[in-house]
Amino acid sequence: MQESILFDARLVLGKPTGIGQYIVALLAELIRLAPETHFHLLRRADPWPGYGLAEWCAPNLSQHLSQLPHMALQQHVVIPRLAQQLNVQLIHYPHFDAPVFWGRLPVVTTIHDAKYLVHPEFFTNLSQVKRQYMRFSFAQSLKRSAGVIVVSHNTAKDLARLFKTPLSRLSVIYEAADARFQPATALAVESLREQYHLSRPFLLTVGEYRPHKNHVGLIQAYANSQSRQTHDLVIIGQAYQDYTEPQLLVQQLGLTDQVHFLSGVPFADLITFYTAAELFVLVSFYEGFGLPILEAMACGAPVLCSATTAAGEITGEGGLTVDPHDSGAITQQIDALLQNPALRQQWIVKGAAWRQHYTWEQAAQQTLALYQKVLKTPKIIIN
Repeated sequence: MQESILFDARLVLGKPTGIGQYIVALLAELIRLAPETHFHLLRRADPWPGYGLAEWCAPNLSQHLSQLPHMALQQHVVIPRLAQQLNVQLIHYPHFDAPVFWGRLPVVTTIHDAKYLVHPEFFTNLSQVKRQYMRFSFAQSLKRSAGVIVVSHNTAKDLARLFKTPLSRLSVIYEAADARFQPATALAVESLREQYHLSRPFLLTVGEYRPHKNHVGLIQAYANSQSRQTHDLVIIGQAYQDYTEPQLLVQQLGLTDQVHFLSGVPFADLITFYTAAELFVLVSFYEGFGLPILEAMACGAPVLCSATTAAGEITGEGGLTVDPHDSGAITQQIDALLQNPALRQQWIVKGAAWRQHYTWEQAAQQTLALYQKVLKTPKIIIN
């Protein structure tokens, strides 16, 4: 009988996200590297077009549509039932709330971060009931999953501390930049500047407008820098509920002509933005991985990142790091890099070399190895 796996891809939403990028990039390599395994892909009807997921076609791929939202209580029954109907041997669920009623069917869960538990102060809009459900979901996924993937050692340590989970239960499998992230042409850069009305050089950050991304700290550091006289700041991300503190700060500081908030940027333009940026900055308070770090390195941008959590872990020797709580230090590093072309070039070269340590082929090989390990392990029913 052909081995088959149900991969839950409902978190490929109608907008680009880190988890969506993880699912699409990993799945593409899994399907390519394991032609003898049939992958049943469960997805929404309207995934972000930039991923091209709806157009995928392969002999070992079947697609199934579902409008059941992620984190819905019904999924704890619906997903295992679908897996039984499809007669698969394993479910891969790429989020912290894996279904709990799967019986003897093994589940591999990917947990990307624990930000909701580590930094609840950044998510004050969450109800107490939802917080309790999240904690319950984390605990049950860690307890019941046959295999647990985490995308950084930092996330592994968070889970070990919060839930007393042995580190040996957690498989650290790094993410990577999509292979399409490569330096854009000079013509593409020139066209981008005209299209987005960017007459000056700029520094760039990429990430959803959430409090823990520390856009406020970056904006304040930029406002205090000498570089604001010569460079703009471009912030690419999606809106997060009613959080508008970064935009309000820009207005208060009188920087509306110098700070550009962009949403819905096409994939090709994102690549060109990375290439055109004279500096990429990510000074988040918390990162479970930090895909934009590797994307920026792949496109030839020098990188300045938080020294803390997974951002510092992934940046490694490929970029400069800074305390995200120290606005003055961020300002100093921005000015040091933007005012020294030779130094920037050194970090461009280091970043290009460092990001080679991370590939989706390697991530897929390690994931397939975990699948085989799980499938060969006797099933244990947990009450």
